[in-house]
Amino acid sequence: MSSTRPQKEKTQKGDKKPWYMLRDSRGHGSVTVTLMLVSFWVTTFAYVASWFEKIGNVEFREFDAGAVGAYLVPILTLYFGRKWTDAKLPVKIDQKTDDVEE
Repeated sequence: MSSTRPQKEKTQKGDKKPWYMLRDSRGHGSVTVTLMLVSFWVTTFAYVASWFEKIGNVEFREFDAGAVGAYLVPILTLYFGRKWTDAKLPVKIDQKTDDVEE
């Protein structure tokens, strides 16, 4: 007697994405999305921390907008460049084998 439930695919050890990898709008693990979100929160923390001169033994510097621009612009360029390339040149990727189909 055969089961009607679909069988779970066996994944190889190297196929699993790291737990910290965020997914893009198509559901794939994305380094650019992860990098963009982490850099946003680091910058936000630096901005909020700059409101206070000192908390306990930790001293904070003034918020430097130029340094933030130098930090965020390349990361945002990477992210939006990747999104633009994906939108302009649609490529289907087979989830099971990671083969590219044009």
